[in-house]
Amino acid sequence: MKILFVWTGVTSYMADCWRELAKRSGVELKVIIEKHSSGAEIDVAKTLLGFDAQVVSSISDVSLGDWVPDVIFAVGWHSKTVRSIVANPKLKTLNPKLKLICCFDMPWRWQMRCIVARWVLHRFLRCYDAAFVPGEMAARYARWLGFKKINKGLFSLNTSRFANDTGKEGFIFIGRDASEKRIDVIKAAYEIYKQKGGRWTLDIYGGSNFVQPSEVPNLYRSHACLLLASHFDPWPLVMLEATSAGLMVIASDRCGNVDELGARSVPYGNVSAMADAMLDAEHGAIKPAGRETAAQYDSRVWADHVVTICKDLIEEK
Repeated sequence: MKILFVWTGVTSYMADCWRELAKRSGVELKVIIEKHSSGAEIDVAKTLLGFDAQVVSSISDVSLGDWVPDVIFAVGWHSKTVRSIVANPKLKTLNPKLKLICCFDMPWRWQMRCIVARWVLHRFLRCYDAAFVPGEMAARYARWLGFKKINKGLFSLNTSRFANDTGKEGFIFIGRDASEKRIDVIKAAYEIYKQKGGRWTLDIYGGSNFVQPSEVPNLYRSHACLLLASHFDPWPLVMLEATSAGLMVIASDRCGNVDELGARSVPYGNVSAMADAMLDAEHGAIKPAGRETAAQYDSRVWADHVVTICKDLIEEK
C-alpha cells in the first residue's frame, strides 16, 4: 500500500507519526512538505530522519518519478502545492482507485469565511473521499463542508518522549509569540496569583526564547502545569505534550482539545478565573488528565489508525 502525505511546514509531532507509519508492514510512505519559514527554524534534517521526505518550495520542485500512491493525505486547501497535487488528473489516470483524504484542524465557527467555504471550496473538496481531523470541533466543520466519511485523530506524537516525574512545581507556557496566544492574559493572571500568595514560578518559551523540539521534554520535567490562554487554538499539540508528561493543564475554552484532554477550562480572557485556577493547581485541586488519556494519541496508535483508514477506503465497494 503506497501512502503519500502532502503537508505544509516541518513539525516534530508529524515527523513522529510518519516515522512510525513507515515501519508498518506493507506500507510504502512518501511525504512532500511545502516548507514555510516561521522565523525560528527547527533542525529539518534531524527532524525528518527515518522516512522518505521531500521538502519543497513549490509544486515545481515535487518529484514522484514512476511512484503512484494508493492513498493521498493532503493538508488543508491554502497551499498551491497541495491543491495542484490533489487536482492533478494524471494521478487518477495512473491509478483509477486512488483515494484522497483531506486533513485539517479548522473548527466550526459562526464566521462568514467558515460558512461560505461550503460553497467556495465545493469544487475542490469534492475531489476527496474522506476527511481526517483532530477532534469533534473540526468534525463538526467537516460535516458542514459536506464530508460523509470523517475520521478523528489527525494529531498525535511520540508520547514516550515526554515521560515525566510527578511532584514538580511551576507554570510553563510554550508556543508562538502571537497575538492569538494571549500571553498578556497569562502574565496578568500570574500577577494576581502572586498577589494572592502564590509561590510557583512562571516560565515562557517561544518567540525570541525559542527552543528546539528536542529540548521541550526537559522543560516539562521541571514544571507542574501548562498554561494556555488562546482566543483561537483549534487543537494545540502543546496540550498533548504536557498531558503526556503528566502535567496539569489550565486552558481557555477556545482551545479545541480542552475537554478531550481533560484540562481545566477557564473562560477566554477571564484573567481572574485563570489566576484562581493557578492557585488551585498549586494547592492540588487540579489533577493531571494522566498518561492513559495521552496514550490514545500516541504515534503508534496513530499509525495503526491510518493503516485502517486506508484499507477501509481501498476495500470499499
